[in-house]
Amino acid sequence: MLAMIAMIIKLLIGGTISYLLPSFSIKDIKEIDHLKITSIGVFSTALFSITSRLDASSPYVLSAGALLFIGILSKAFASEMKNSQRILLYSCTIIGLFIGFGYIFQGIILSFLVYYIT
Repeated sequence: MLAMIAMIIKLLIGGTISYLLPSFSIKDIKEIDHLKITSIGVFSTALFSITSRLDASSPYVLSAGALLFIGILSKAFASEMKNSQRILLYSCTIIGLFIGFGYIFQGIILSFLVYYIT
């Protein structure tokens, strides 16, 4: 039960960051691109949270497969985006990875860094 609550908190934080980061960074972002960035951030948070929970002793094998899948999905989503939006997409994927593994504070710091850069 406690693991489910932790996963819900991770999803809330990952979803909030993935939604707010493109909203504040780029003023004239298309709605479909904003949806892609938010969905990849939430999906990477959920996937890495599940893979780290399933194989707690060594989550590297499942996480490597999940990372490969997320990388292919991110590349497919970023094919028609501008460069600044691609940076946000890939950074939301990395932030989702950090938050999914439980490094919530590091993910928040990284999101402020990405906002400052963009």
